[in-house]
Amino acid sequence: MTRTLLALALAALAAPSFAADGAAIYAKSCASCHGEDGKGGTAPPVAGKSAAFVAEVLGMHAPAMKVGKLSAADAGAVAKYVAAMK
Repeated sequence: MTRTLLALALAALAAPSFAADGAAIYAKSCASCHGEDGKGGTAPPVAGKSAAFVAEVLGMHAPAMKVGKLSAADAGAVAKYVAAMK
């Protein structure tokens, strides 16, 4: 299951149209803990982490992070957005 989600998320990374959606999903589901700039808050910093790493973490830990279940496309969009943060 995790491998399937990771594979789908990585496939979604290739689609540039998800960039804006990644920002919106991050703002709604991640920024309150990881910071608006991704540099941390009550949760560790994520800015600049590789998209593959972020997709894997989302696949394994999203429910525990209270993000809920993200679709593979949404996980890929967030992963790509976070990887582009500086």
